Amino acid sequence: MPEEVTVEVTDVVGEWTKFLKKQYRRELAELSREYPHNRSLIIDYRTILNNRLAFELLRSPGKVIGDIRDAILQNRLIKLKDGQEPELLNIRFINLPQRTNVRDIRAEQINTFVAIEGILRKTTEVRPRIVSAVFRCRSCGKLTDPVIQSYGKFDEPDFCPNCERKTRLDLVMNRCRFVDTQKLRIQESPEGLRGGEQPQTLDVDATDDLTGQVAPGDRVVVNG
Repeated sequence: MPEEVTVEVTDVVGEWTKFLKKQYRRELAELSREYPHNRSLIIDYRTILNNRLAFELLRSPGKVIGDIRDAILQNRLIKLKDGQEPELLNIRFINLPQRTNVRDIRAEQINTFVAIEGILRKTTEVRPRIVSAVFRCRSCGKLTDPVIQSYGKFDEPDFCPNCERKTRLDLVMNRCRFVDTQKLRIQESPEGLRGGEQPQTLDVDATDDLTGQVAPGDRVVVNG
């Protein structure tokens, strides 16, 4: 007989739902009242007492943020007056357990969650960036579904998905979604350097309500 294998099925979204209801009930209520002017749920890493969830956040932050969004949307933890979903909601984290120097960032940290501390040396102006685009077909006049835009690249359909003609599509600006963006240049703190080492820098992108919050010379901790 084949050997039996026990598979443990974990309801991760359910676990995050319990966590949010217990630890962040007040913050979720504030978001229900103040959204979209306030649209960021800030979670303190130190409040995540489930070791498995805490570890998964550091190793797979994109998946975890998706799980938390699912927990909020599926269970309507943020209740808006118009009954709509808080599509612009940001999930942010503070107080990660370990900080990494700019010069110590390595390939194995790609797609993981790290905290980098340094001095802000340069900022750009805050500019809008398109994140979701809607097009109108010149042949049939119908609108496309929103097309999610990649960072640094404008994605446009090659043909109309409605009439299936390969024709020109016009961007419908009032149906598109934009987000504020700003580039920041972070430099290593001088007190952490040895001998004649020159401080290294890292360019990062701040989006939405994180833009316009800091100025050159500020000491910052960037989580991402």
